[in-house]
Amino acid sequence: MLIQDNLALTRSNTSGQGGVELLYRVKNYGLSATSRPQEEISMIHWEVEIIKFINPETTEFEICHTTELANKTLKFYTDKSLNEFLQKAFQYFEELDSLEKMLPNEAQSS
Repeated sequence: MLIQDNLALTRSNTSGQGGVELLYRVKNYGLSATSRPQEEISMIHWEVEIIKFINPETTEFEICHTTELANKTLKFYTDKSLNEFLQKAFQYFEELDSLEKMLPNEAQSS
């Protein structure tokens, strides 16, 4: 079972091909974890995208391949490995948010 910390939304996969999508959110960043139906249980996996939320009031987002955390779609074949990644990602998003808040202040003082 996947951790529930920072889980913002659980919904049917928006591709229309079945499966489930989980949206996790920490400040302006998060990730989308999608599991599509598979013929064999041994093939089940999670596809994960790092996302940046466009609006703080909604779950509207865009895929973000510009972070040091991941520059492509990631695949996890067990809930345990995805949970380990989620915990590291949450910490990274907190740090990234803090760093981004510093940038405008530095630009103004230059």
